[in-house]
Amino acid sequence: MIPPPAPARNVRPQVADDTTTIFQADGGLADPNRANAAHQRLARENGATLLDRTPVTGLRETGREIEIRTESAGVFRAAQVVLAADAWTNELLASFDRRLPLTITREQVTYYGCPHPEDFAPDRFPVWIWMDQPSFYGFPTYGEPGPKAAEDVGGQPTTARERSFEPDRVAAARLDAFMAAHLPGSVGPELYTKTCLYTMPPDRDFVIDRLPDHPAVLVALGAAHGFKFASVIGRILAELAVDGTTPSSGEIERFRIDRTLLLEDHPATSFML
Repeated sequence: MIPPPAPARNVRPQVADDTTTIFQADGGLADPNRANAAHQRLARENGATLLDRTPVTGLRETGREIEIRTESAGVFRAAQVVLAADAWTNELLASFDRRLPLTITREQVTYYGCPHPEDFAPDRFPVWIWMDQPSFYGFPTYGEPGPKAAEDVGGQPTTARERSFEPDRVAAARLDAFMAAHLPGSVGPELYTKTCLYTMPPDRDFVIDRLPDHPAVLVALGAAHGFKFASVIGRILAELAVDGTTPSSGEIERFRIDRTLLLEDHPATSFML
């Protein structure tokens, strides 16, 4: 006979009495593995051909078309092109003598073991954000045997080509100290740490716009928080490419590629969301 699971206990974060908090009861998780798979399936069902591991080496405007050169699949031509290349954005914009003042950092997330995994189940432990300097965030147990946490914009500057996949132990120690202070006794040893890249304009806001001198080229940049907006950003880009306009034109005005801050050579940065 299998014994019933032990009842979950209350996880009590340790925060100062004067801490200002906001709780969003209808918040939740967006599963990137399932969402990306769904986006790819829908794209294929609607006639798209997806080419994995096919680097684009350059683009060129030829009359009314854009020529796209690739490393292994030859040359393509299209009437409209969407550049959604994240850390490789400036490499492709160089084809049009354009560069954005982007900051690319190597970030990391850590999954922790815990003595009572049921305490961190999604139906009882929320997604959380510690909005301060430094800023931290975390998730309940989902897809791994323990909760996930990370420091936001805690990594070192890098490039897409020079990045390392090795965890930064100094950054990991900062996160461990934060977790020990605010969830003492609840979070156990590190299970593993995984690296990623942030690619951020100086105001950490999206870029969703046409290149002013090359209207057949659309640029999209998620500013290190684009995944959860992927469906709506994709819809807007499709409307701009196919129809030439979008009902969301008013909402994306602030995401112009020629906004003042993006035209400065050395703009001040502000990455706090």
